[in-house]
Amino acid sequence: MKESKWSDEQLQELLNQMPKIKDTRDPREIYQTIEIKMGKQKKRTWILPAAAGAAALLLLFILAPNLMNWQESADKQVEIQSEQTQSSKQITTENNRITEAKDEETESSPLAKEEDQQEDHSELAGDPEKESSDDKSMKSFSSEASPTAVYEEDLAGKEVLTYAIPDKEAQNIVPVSVLVDDDPDRTKFDLFEDTMSKLTEEAWGLYDYYPLKANLSYDQGNRMLTVDVPADHPYSKSSAAEYLLENVLSDIMKNLEIKKINLRTEGKAGIEFSHFGNREEFIPENSNGNLIYYFLYPNGAESTPFLVPFKEELDSVKEALNAMKKNRSENNLQASIPDNIDFEIEEIKDGKLIIRFNNESEIIDNEPTLHAIEAILLTAKDFDFETVKLENADVDKIGKFDLTQELKVPVAANKRDLPN
Repeated sequence: MKESKWSDEQLQELLNQMPKIKDTRDPREIYQTIEIKMGKQKKRTWILPAAAGAAALLLLFILAPNLMNWQESADKQVEIQSEQTQSSKQITTENNRITEAKDEETESSPLAKEEDQQEDHSELAGDPEKESSDDKSMKSFSSEASPTAVYEEDLAGKEVLTYAIPDKEAQNIVPVSVLVDDDPDRTKFDLFEDTMSKLTEEAWGLYDYYPLKANLSYDQGNRMLTVDVPADHPYSKSSAAEYLLENVLSDIMKNLEIKKINLRTEGKAGIEFSHFGNREEFIPENSNGNLIYYFLYPNGAESTPFLVPFKEELDSVKEALNAMKKNRSENNLQASIPDNIDFEIEEIKDGKLIIRFNNESEIIDNEPTLHAIEAILLTAKDFDFETVKLENADVDKIGKFDLTQELKVPVAANKRDLPN
């Protein structure tokens, strides 16, 4: 069937043109006539219904295409709306199922609970990557901070060698200690001389001073060292160079227990110094004073400090420890004990020192405090103490140090590793 292109107005005009059917007879007359003719004229009764049926068929034929199109459009619209409603319901149901599944997983999973707790703790504590260096210094370093000095437990199968190394400004002499394998067939001086060339002073932020520009020979029986320099040796070019050599030789004598040093120039007795004149032997003068230890940061404030001794005449270890709270700006040395830490000193016989912190002092388990304790121990050692007991601290442990026990003083300062 072809689609009708007639408009609604055309259909209405067509219907108006159809003949009007009207019967003007009296209803009773019609009824009587029908009763009389019921049996006789049944064959003629089909005319009126047939005409009405034909008109209905004609009308259906005209209207059917438009009615079919309208119904199809309406059905499609209903179908689209139904699909949209159903899809929306499915999405809502699926979202509810996902939400319920996540809630159940969060409630049932210990890992999820732990992660949530960690996130909550992270929000309270702040982002560690955004913390300043001051914030980091307040944290506990017990599991990772290492002492900088050498202690008795480090000497198992090892020999400690301590070198006096100038800093780059030639202001300070820094004692640097290295551990080497013990060799019963070699003297400590042999190990000392062989290891000089392995030192990495520049990597440590210090002056490249070793090996010495001289031939060294050691008489172990007489504990006498001979230093023979070449004619163009660098140790008399300035008073600073002579001062450094004097301090270095003095430390060598102390560390190797040498009584006397003979000075030679290409085999001939004596070394000519611009400041000291010609000297044939070196015997360090006995100077008064004690060594108190400060911090030196040649590689920057964030690096591990060197603990540098500074000789000063002091009446007591308490005076020495109080002096360690102040910077030595003329030597580029930093205070090794925080100024806000106050304490009382009690000296006991048999080489025992007790340091009792005041209640206002805040003792924190961190790297700066660990280094401060080592400075205290090294200073106490120079005052002939063997152990130090720290009391009334806020913590029981700082790094490797158990504050509930007496702490033994170190064997040597500033342990550093040699390259493999």
